[in-house]
Amino acid sequence: MSYVPAREMEQVRIGKGYVLKEHEKHYPENYPCTINSATYFLKVDGNKLEGKANLSMECRKGQMILNGRHFTVKEFSVNGRATYYYDGNTFRFDVDSGPNSLTMSYSASLMGSVQRLEEMSEVSTTGETENPIYWIPSLAEPTMKTKTELYVQVKKPLMAVSNGELREVRDLGDWVEYHWVMDFPHSFYLTSLAVGEFSTFKEQVDGVVLEYYLPKGFEDYLWNLESTRRAMKFFSSYTGVAYPFKRYAQVVLFGMNGGMEYITSTHLTWRVLHDRRADAEYSADSLIAHELAHQWFGDLVTTKDWPNIWLNEGFATYFQALFTEADKGREEFLYDMYTKLKTYLEETEEYTRPIVSRYYKWPDELFDRHTYQKGALVLHALRNALGDEIFREGIRTYLEQHAGKSVDTEDFRKSMERVSGQDLSQFFDLYVYSAGHPELTVSIQYNETPVVVLEQGEPSYPLELELKIVSNSTAEIRKVKMTSARVEIPLPSLRYVCVDPEFKVFAVVNDNQPEEMLVSETEDPSIMCRIRSAKGLSKYTDEKAIKALGRLLDDSFWGVAYEAAVSLGKIKTQEALNELSSHRLSNPKARRGIAKALSEFKYDERAAELAISMLRTEENYYVKAELIRSLGKIGIQKYQEEVKRYYAEDSHLDVVRSAVLEALAQFGSQENYDFILEKAFKGESFPVRESATRWLGKFGDRAVDPLSVLVRDRLPRVRSSAVEALVETSSLKALPILQSVIRNEDEDGRIRALALRKTYSLGKIQAK
Repeated sequence: MSYVPAREMEQVRIGKGYVLKEHEKHYPENYPCTINSATYFLKVDGNKLEGKANLSMECRKGQMILNGRHFTVKEFSVNGRATYYYDGNTFRFDVDSGPNSLTMSYSASLMGSVQRLEEMSEVSTTGETENPIYWIPSLAEPTMKTKTELYVQVKKPLMAVSNGELREVRDLGDWVEYHWVMDFPHSFYLTSLAVGEFSTFKEQVDGVVLEYYLPKGFEDYLWNLESTRRAMKFFSSYTGVAYPFKRYAQVVLFGMNGGMEYITSTHLTWRVLHDRRADAEYSADSLIAHELAHQWFGDLVTTKDWPNIWLNEGFATYFQALFTEADKGREEFLYDMYTKLKTYLEETEEYTRPIVSRYYKWPDELFDRHTYQKGALVLHALRNALGDEIFREGIRTYLEQHAGKSVDTEDFRKSMERVSGQDLSQFFDLYVYSAGHPELTVSIQYNETPVVVLEQGEPSYPLELELKIVSNSTAEIRKVKMTSARVEIPLPSLRYVCVDPEFKVFAVVNDNQPEEMLVSETEDPSIMCRIRSAKGLSKYTDEKAIKALGRLLDDSFWGVAYEAAVSLGKIKTQEALNELSSHRLSNPKARRGIAKALSEFKYDERAAELAISMLRTEENYYVKAELIRSLGKIGIQKYQEEVKRYYAEDSHLDVVRSAVLEALAQFGSQENYDFILEKAFKGESFPVRESATRWLGKFGDRAVDPLSVLVRDRLPRVRSSAVEALVETSSLKALPILQSVIRNEDEDGRIRALALRKTYSLGKIQAK
């Protein structure tokens, strides 16, 4: 048997647990035509859309396709010929060499990626990857770019908002027509439509018109979006490329689940709207910055195909973090990046894959934590390897060279190489085209004097690390090159060592120093050193470790206090509980750490009483919700009624009611099941229905039948929650329901993709 180097192992090149038997390899389509412009005449009436499309194309002779899902076609002609084939998803038609003109009249139901909420008088497109094909004849792939023009008729008092410039508003009696023109070529999936009753606000930043569309009645929440102008100034300055369009709109919608970066006109979920009480714990700033960053990374320069989607999403995720640093400070930035690392690592417990992977059944499968969080972490490592100045110049070069174009990862690599003068093939091979990540353990051995030992797992990565080496009298930063899996650094003396104190390297660092050194490390000025020491101390149960973690509960940065609380929870002793109970923290984000830590004390009366005591005086919605969840996980039945009375309390996004439902599911009982079942179908709000649906899964077989109905609910988040709940039931009856979702989910590709992967998760659970 021939030797296969670790770096070439299948689990590195393809990933571990990612590729499924349903997956195929995908490459960009080669179209015979370039679509120069697309004009659409649309009439929105209730749940019906009447449309007419005129497309101007330059072609080679051959067969062209367009996508349009579930259209009723009334007229179709190409250069006057009415010959075409349509299977309910794809139009196929012959084109001549040279200019071609396509005309189509059709009707469509408002479904799929066009959500209609009757109670809100709202219609909106909702996002990637198949957004456009439900309402305009277009292409589902991002490769093609074109100019678009929309004439949209809606009933008064509704408004229609789209991309680019509003050229005209025509009064048609009971109807009104909005004429929008986007004359910058863009991928079809970046074309948007939002119809509703909006209050509009405008301002200017550096010559760019900022527009805010809020649902009628929510005008007082405009302040939630005030970070927009700061983010726009930052991105223009940092990239060296001014915001590339004349207008930037944000439309807040009830039918939107997150955010979608349509060109010049972002759609935002209504969940960004919050009161001052929620503001201490909740902010829309990250979502606002992420979607705005896409105007550079995704709209000005767009991924050529879905396998390279990290060029959109990984970049927006990292540039959001860079804005956080500029807006909120270095510690918030570092903790944001550390949180991204933890989020990515959670997904690696299920599977790993290269960031750029051509294996999938549906492109929605690629919109995962490898694309978003790992993509951001890789960019962070690249920035630190090259230096901020070179990184920024590389970004500017990349944007300027490829403005208005479609790109792949090699285009980005070449731009960075051109500016840096370095060959980056190895970096991209290791971090973008291979699965996995560096994992590093630091330990101390003694050979008369201390020896710092750094060891990597298999396969190992070439790493350049900063080590902060602290003795009783000195502290120095030493740069270490790891060219092998193990490095030993002998020292004359050592109080403690901190690996990568500024989090410059994308790596998991396991801090296995002796307890005494970890205790000393809790005093380091770097939050990353303090966080790692807190994590390391969770393995010890003695007074020394507990008191050190207690001191970190009073840390000046809330993220350190949160991590210290979580570590005390993992220790699970009465002494650790005493330490948690003796601190009254002013920052609600830190208090939430204590609330979460209490969940570790199963069936502990003192922990439950502490949670109840905190709950009765807590004002913050999110801390209160965490305390309620912890009571459910502690699991002492007599506290059920205390928990249930909080169901009457209103809160931001109904987080308190949702937490009550989760806690009641943890407690179990037929009465709780009946209550949660009722709320799944008739909850007070969208979030309540989502939460109730999700926690039905705790009740096993008896929940399967109602969940089989909820997977067909009109709300995508309810359907998604039902898929998750079906897996948790561990029921044999759940598998055919998940398979039916894979076959029949026609509106939200991410739910379909979720169901596909969850069938494998359920199979593993049942096998056990």
